[in-house]
Amino acid sequence: MKRTPQDCPSRLPENTAVKQQQLPACRLQLSATGILSGFFATGVFCLGMGVILILSAKSSMEIEINYTKICASCAKLRENARNFDKECTCSIPFHLTQTMRVLAHSYLSKACTGHPMSCYNLSAHPPCTPDPGDLLEFQFFHGTYHLLMYYGNVYMYYKLYGFYQNLHGYLLSRSNSQLLGTDVKDVETCAPFSKSHDGTPIAPCGAIANSLFNDTIILSYKLNSSVHIQVPMLRSGITWWTDKYIKFRNPSSSNLSSAFAGTTKPPSWPKPVYELDENDPGNNGFLNDDFIVWMRTAAFPTFKKLYRRLSRTQHFIEGLPAGNYSFNVSYNFPVTRFQGEKSVVLSTLTWSGGHSLFLGLAYTVTGAMTWLAAFSMMAVHLKLKGKRFSPDDKVKL
Repeated sequence: MKRTPQDCPSRLPENTAVKQQQLPACRLQLSATGILSGFFATGVFCLGMGVILILSAKSSMEIEINYTKICASCAKLRENARNFDKECTCSIPFHLTQTMRVLAHSYLSKACTGHPMSCYNLSAHPPCTPDPGDLLEFQFFHGTYHLLMYYGNVYMYYKLYGFYQNLHGYLLSRSNSQLLGTDVKDVETCAPFSKSHDGTPIAPCGAIANSLFNDTIILSYKLNSSVHIQVPMLRSGITWWTDKYIKFRNPSSSNLSSAFAGTTKPPSWPKPVYELDENDPGNNGFLNDDFIVWMRTAAFPTFKKLYRRLSRTQHFIEGLPAGNYSFNVSYNFPVTRFQGEKSVVLSTLTWSGGHSLFLGLAYTVTGAMTWLAAFSMMAVHLKLKGKRFSPDDKVKL
């Protein structure tokens, strides 16, 4: 019995707008006016952002002092690994011609101190907020208002030249399970710094941890001809939040030294990891801020890492006042063996970052190139606008 066409299933798609490709569509019709307008608008935006970013970067302050040659005697001492237990310090004096500070933002609020109308400083009349700054009081028709100006922090960095943290073997020489506090004896991926000569696991293991930057830098301020005071610096709050609270954890134990029992310190360390900061349990062990900052490797051989931030108290509420200072460096980190250098940097930050002009210049160059392309296309368009092409010319085009 032969099948009729009605009995066979049809291969034709259903008669719907989707399957018959009959959905409404918008075809973009590009015109010369629209394209040129888009190029010019993009150029204006990039040039404007470039100028704003450059001005913002210029408003920050930065001072860098290279102490490799200044501390040449200490550098020569550290070239010999046998002198690792010998202390060597050097002092680096410098002068600030103006107060190092940056205005972070200002805030106008209803008066809350009850003082008569005048100009105050927060050290004498603290307002409703603990952040330091300058407090200006204004009398309006319906009450008294305070204009509070907040000053941004001053940061201290150490900067290394010619130190390659981006080498493949260097990057892989670490144990994430150890740094998470899961297993302090897991050193399988830490070669060549996995175990000591007697086979004891190293904690923290790996080349990154072993090469920890260990110079001690203290900033002193010359208050007068006979009095030098140490500038208060904070060693906490210098890490990424994700690093401090997610990627690095100490082993679960009430006694940190017992948690690291059965392990030994890295060869280049003067003391074990559980003695990095015995005064602050939240900054000891794998949670030490200096250790966490170092473990976030840099992409280029010249880099700087955050070391300290200014504690704005006493004479330093508004930043670092102008005057004479000195860096007292305990020189421990050798750099001359690989023809490297190291510096200490003091810097302020703005809303756009530090003193680098790269981002502003990148926007400016992009805007200039966009405008150049727009003017070139506009010239070609105006030149060809009045011409009429024959069919043969259109075929050639």
